[in-house]
Amino acid sequence: MEKIILNKLPVPTFGWLKVNSAERDSAAFGSGEEREILLDSNARAEITGGRAKLMINAEENSRSTAVIYISGSEGKTVSVHVNAAAGAEVKLVEVYENSGAAIGDVNAEIAENAAFELVQLHLGGEDTLTDIRADLAGRSSRFKADIGYLLGGSDKLDINLIASHAGKKSDSEIAVKGVMGGKSDKIFRGTIDFLNGSSGAKGTENEEVLLMDETVRNRTVPLILCAEEDVEGAHGASIGRIDDEQVFYMQSRGIPTDKIYELMAKARIGQIVAKIGDEDTVRRVNAVIHGGEGDE
Repeated sequence: MEKIILNKLPVPTFGWLKVNSAERDSAAFGSGEEREILLDSNARAEITGGRAKLMINAEENSRSTAVIYISGSEGKTVSVHVNAAAGAEVKLVEVYENSGAAIGDVNAEIAENAAFELVQLHLGGEDTLTDIRADLAGRSSRFKADIGYLLGGSDKLDINLIASHAGKKSDSEIAVKGVMGGKSDKIFRGTIDFLNGSSGAKGTENEEVLLMDETVRNRTVPLILCAEEDVEGAHGASIGRIDDEQVFYMQSRGIPTDKIYELMAKARIGQIVAKIGDEDTVRRVNAVIHGGEGDE
């Protein structure tokens, strides 16, 4: 089988940490001819297998939203290219509800005064790898990412995100919220790269991880690269179990311990679901999270 290297860190760290990249067998992630799909404003697409390339071309000062739902047990590769022209605003929602293996990538080119918003949600998955690259090329370009994951059993998730600041006064904001249970395994690499000439640029990233079991494996790799002096960058992470005081308070109200963890997990992932902004997709996602009760 052919091996492929994915999700490379821009600047490698210690090899023994095993976070510099991911290696997989290409055959597990879909086969056949790549389908090309052009997404217009307010478009929807569902990918259940194979290889797909989706394109969003937003004209100057336009507004567009696209929803891509990735599901099914077949292996798949999903590639999305976003071109946001000057003054355009693009929102992309991706939901991974796949039980099989999946590779996804999002590449966005963001021009002057343009904005790209990404909402990405992972609901389990045998082996999912996503690579996100936002090229903030234009002056005052903006990138906002809200990423959530709900993992259990032997789920595996590998996320690599790079916000590359070239434009002056460009701005990126990355927020990741996740819940891990069972023997799930997750890596999040978040890189903010301030290139030479990006004076006045700002970038922030933060990840919050709720650990439901001691058997999970979590790796968080925040990275800030800087080749420009007049920039502002910040990163942080909050990783752990539910605070004992919160548990005690809820127990005193008669809520069983297992129900407390279930409620907290749903509340954490619900913060990302609330940002989807599409009623049909929210209903479908909630049906998965709440066991068929899609209106919760």
